[in-house]
Amino acid sequence: MTSTIAAPPPVAGAPARLPGWREAWARLGRPVTGRQVPGTVVILVVSLLVGFAACLVTTSSGINLAYADTQSHLAISRRIFDSKAPGFTQLGTVWLPVPSLILIPFVQSLWLWHTGWAAGLLGMICLAGTACGVYRISARVGHLRAGRLTAVLLVLANPGVLYAFSTAMTEPVLIVTMVGCFSGLAHWVTSRRNLSAGEMMVFSGLPAAAATLSRYEGWVLVFGGTFVVLIVAWRKKRSFFYAIKMASAFGILPLIAIVWWLVYNFAVYSNPLEFMNGQYSAANLQKAVADAGLLAYQGNAGLTLWSYNWAVLETSGLLTVALGLAGALVLAWRRGISDDALVIWLMIVSYAFSLLSLYLGQTHMNNDQTLPTNWWNNRYALSVLPFLAVLGAVLVDALRRVPRIGAGALGLVLVLLGAQTAWWVQDLDRNAVIAEATGYVSIKEASGATAAARFLSENYDGGGILIDESAAGNALLPEIGVPLAEYYNRSAGELFDEALAAPYTHAKWVFVTTADAPELSETGVADLVYDAITRDSSFDTRYRPVFAQGIYVIYERLGG
Repeated sequence: MTSTIAAPPPVAGAPARLPGWREAWARLGRPVTGRQVPGTVVILVVSLLVGFAACLVTTSSGINLAYADTQSHLAISRRIFDSKAPGFTQLGTVWLPVPSLILIPFVQSLWLWHTGWAAGLLGMICLAGTACGVYRISARVGHLRAGRLTAVLLVLANPGVLYAFSTAMTEPVLIVTMVGCFSGLAHWVTSRRNLSAGEMMVFSGLPAAAATLSRYEGWVLVFGGTFVVLIVAWRKKRSFFYAIKMASAFGILPLIAIVWWLVYNFAVYSNPLEFMNGQYSAANLQKAVADAGLLAYQGNAGLTLWSYNWAVLETSGLLTVALGLAGALVLAWRRGISDDALVIWLMIVSYAFSLLSLYLGQTHMNNDQTLPTNWWNNRYALSVLPFLAVLGAVLVDALRRVPRIGAGALGLVLVLLGAQTAWWVQDLDRNAVIAEATGYVSIKEASGATAAARFLSENYDGGGILIDESAAGNALLPEIGVPLAEYYNRSAGELFDEALAAPYTHAKWVFVTTADAPELSETGVADLVYDAITRDSSFDTRYRPVFAQGIYVIYERLGG
């Protein structure tokens, strides 16, 4: 005898469950309910897959290690535990610490570190977080499925974003933390329930704190975000106490992060502003550029706008910028400075910071529309893309709601987005971020850097390596792939000084770049090893050159 168990009756009011992709598609259009934003998991999975595919392409070609900054960040993260002088102070002060700290779990594997996959895995998480963030912001301000997906597609269909998020540069961490902060603020602003100060601190203040310790754009976010919270909190309850409480909840963790950074600089370098005016500060490293008169936009508002806006255009794409500008007009017309609109307007802080930084000469950026005409630091403009993506969502959502023309307008946007993506795919160098990367690949090949790194990687058999990894062109340690404890370099502190004075008793291998650039000595990035061996009359009697190409020479100690 067989028995059957009847299926439970459907719950009244529950939506019918759809099969597979239809259920996923339906979720993308469902309204927000409290903390739940339907469709977030769908975006998470899709963006992880897209990020993984991008990493496969970049790591297989090696272009993910093109930027010197990428290799430097990977080296910083690993030398905290793999170095002749391991420890927390290996973070240095050139860059803010969060991107290096969160890379540490991924660089435990020498292979992941050497290939750059360590950064790629972290970048996949950052890409997924960014895509989910713009999706959730769009959903929380009331956009329908078309608007939400527009925001996501403008991020995921950008080859510059996909490339940058496969590297160890600081932009992916900055962008995901800033978007996380904006998403948290959008939740607070639009929630029917009065969120507590603790929730504000966790969902908005914590990512803002992470942003402040990722790049200095995050510092401007704190001030702008605090101002927005004050305004919205006052509007909500007309209470000064409530406004101050919520603004404090937002700003306290970022403030602690900033103070910690100042204290760290003082404790390690006896100067709380070492990051601003020290030997390796941006101001000092740009001294040679400034002295050569190549910061044409410094103090010139017109050239600053020209240079940076071209960077935005050539990283985000013409369609993205056009949708963003049109979306800004729609947002201003329909919502003005309403509470939810203020959150979107706040996303402009990175654009404002970059303009100010260029104008003051604190950063340096070149592209094919500047003088000199080359590619330099255009990736900074990527932080504007989430703002443009959400503005594009504003426009598409408004068009989708127009009777009779809504579907057609949406179709046109999708066709144009496909055309922009196809135009990029035909020549990826049309995106400024990738053009700069391929330029670095060519420079490294022409100078001998790539061949030198490969030679040392294939021939190193122990005995220690003397190298000045901070010298211009020597940021190659991950590419070489030798454990960092094998190196005598600047991060080794006194051991490096001892090895410079007596290389024969310390290192079997000596790696130098012979570029003659006196201005590098003024900025602290001349090759100290090359300088030392040229003044050592006995060096040639104890070492022999085993590799020489371009400006790179590798020596091996005689007798092993």
